[in-house]
Amino acid sequence: MPQSRKTTASRNRASRQPGKILDLFAGAGGWEEGLRPLGLDALGIELEPWACETAEAAGHARLQADLSTLDPQDFAPLWGLIGSPPCQAYSTAGKGLGRTDKPLVIECAHELTAGNDTRGQRRRECRDPRSLLTVEPLRFALALRPRWIALEQVPGVLELWTLFGELLASVGYQTAAGVLRAECYGVPQTRRRAFLIASLDGPVTLPAATHRSYDARRRETPPGELALLPWVSMAQALGCSSDGVVQTNNQTNSGRRPCGLTRPLRAPAHTLDTASGSWTFHGRDGRWVFRNRPRHPECLRGPDEPAPTIIARGHQSWVRQRPATTVACDSRIARVGAKRNANRPDAPGRSEGAVRVSVEQAAVLQGFPANYPWQGARGRQFQQVGNAVPPPLARRVIEAVIYAGGAS
Repeated sequence: MPQSRKTTASRNRASRQPGKILDLFAGAGGWEEGLRPLGLDALGIELEPWACETAEAAGHARLQADLSTLDPQDFAPLWGLIGSPPCQAYSTAGKGLGRTDKPLVIECAHELTAGNDTRGQRRRECRDPRSLLTVEPLRFALALRPRWIALEQVPGVLELWTLFGELLASVGYQTAAGVLRAECYGVPQTRRRAFLIASLDGPVTLPAATHRSYDARRRETPPGELALLPWVSMAQALGCSSDGVVQTNNQTNSGRRPCGLTRPLRAPAHTLDTASGSWTFHGRDGRWVFRNRPRHPECLRGPDEPAPTIIARGHQSWVRQRPATTVACDSRIARVGAKRNANRPDAPGRSEGAVRVSVEQAAVLQGFPANYPWQGARGRQFQQVGNAVPPPLARRVIEAVIYAGGAS
């Protein structure tokens, strides 16, 4: 078996973890941060060196390797399998060549289930070679038969997750697949992701929501959500006031939204991705400074921990009162009117008085602790944040598959 770069996390494995957990395409540690409160840990496999450095600095074990070249039997026996294949081929933010490659991925999945590894041929046929990485968790699952499985990808991969669920059911697993909204699990961000869970130990269902969903057009809480906790806003997570402040991302829709999408801080953030380093906060009084550094979202803060605060010059304060949108790799915040557009003279902008979202703030909106030890240059750090699974959501998914399925 290849040697992991560091294995410090393995020394702290809780006695209730009955076997090894493998995290495929592990990134900077989103899944492991979800495992940690449960007393569990995993060996993560990741190719990107800075993501490995970050995970190791946080105490998570990493093997830096090209996953497609590894023999699953080197990791036997296995208790749990986690996987978040790269999403670029299927993401709506990219060229979307993965959608064109889906028939080839489907054929390869059927062939792997039949015991025929055709990945080399299918990879040459794909328009985007990353498309076929989606079958790697299935390859490991079929070879190692872990007691439970949890996979995550962008919503466009739900069709593949549903198919993989059927293929896993043919070899004895009980499965469930669907799209989950991050703000429904206490993450201050409106991220949507497709999940597949499977267990050899009993029926499984995706986790029930713990928080209400966010809809900017909705004025009343749906009756079915009244018993749930309110979603966590950017203001709550970052510990500041939201009065007169909006968050702006860089999704311009080919220039049809010259200043990007805006959202008040009393809501969750937009979806964080690899471009969140260009996000800005726009406030009525220009520059904003932290009085205390943010620690982590309300859903993770201990009962005795004080909430951090952010104040503006001139004694005006922020309150972030909504969830964020999906966290990307580029985040900025600026005051209203900072960037002008000839076609939209009253639109918020990013130049004069703009405040960019920091890596620390983006990480908090993704559900990480504010002091998470991100490594590498600023752009690399935002990339790691945007590519990660939100830890509070990861925890709920893992609880659903382990405890509902009885995997122990």
